[in-house]
Amino acid sequence: MAATARLYAGEEDYALMRELLVEIESLDGPLVYCHVGDLDWWRFTDEDSQSMTERIRLWFDHHGILVGFTWPSEHQVDMVVHPRFRDIEPAMLDWAEHLGRLAAAVDPQPHVSVWSYAHDTYRNDLLAARGYTRTDHFLSLGVRDLDQSVPEPVVPPGYLLRHVHGEDDVHARVEAHRDAFAPSRMTVARYRAVIHGPGYRPDLDLVAEAPDGTIAAFCTLWLDPINRVGEIEPLGCRAAHRRHGLAQALVLEGLRRLQGYDARAATVFYGSEPEDEAARQFYADLGFAERGRIYAWHKALPAGRHH
Repeated sequence: MAATARLYAGEEDYALMRELLVEIESLDGPLVYCHVGDLDWWRFTDEDSQSMTERIRLWFDHHGILVGFTWPSEHQVDMVVHPRFRDIEPAMLDWAEHLGRLAAAVDPQPHVSVWSYAHDTYRNDLLAARGYTRTDHFLSLGVRDLDQSVPEPVVPPGYLLRHVHGEDDVHARVEAHRDAFAPSRMTVARYRAVIHGPGYRPDLDLVAEAPDGTIAAFCTLWLDPINRVGEIEPLGCRAAHRRHGLAQALVLEGLRRLQGYDARAATVFYGSEPEDEAARQFYADLGFAERGRIYAWHKALPAGRHH
């Protein structure tokens, strides 16, 4: 199908992107490349959010309806496409590789990485034909059915589960994030942008407060209310408060709150590296089942070629 493309132009486009994700979820969910919560998290924690109008490219059908977009970040690109418009993906890769060549002047090893599900034969064949190689690195998509009962969380003595109290908790929440994911690029400005995003719900941004008032752990959940699918992004715990069951308690509390919104499922992505094995078991113990694997495909670009 014929499509036209242009660069991202502002908030009206962002609203269209979120609407497209909801439509794709209704057709392909939960095996989607991007939940609406992912997009908000990517945008408001993006280290280079000021360059969105130079990086993000949108594709429209002949009626002017958005049917796909690319979200480049550093050397990788996420490609979101309506299932009836898969034929725009070669043009998306052209754009991703163009951005990679622009970086060649300052990058001694220019390359681009693209994500593709193991079951996505169309994209896998396209990537292979264009010289991409599938790496061993993948993310698993875990799905938890919320029609089933969710146990009440067990909170360790002295700790309190609650949701974030807006601006009052911003600095403490950022400190906890930076501790849990050290080294982290999270800043007060980025997290403040997150809590003012269109899909943010304060009662789904959970924390475990330690006896001394410190935010010891956190779990942010996002909800697509149209498709009734929630997502966990991110979940973390300060190093000094690990092995107390706080992460498990927060996830269970989050799942129960999603049930309160009549969500039918919750999803989460987790890694494939050896150090991620504990996370994989953690989510399995909480009732998440692996539904798909999304692999990174890599292509080296010629150095010194840019325009």
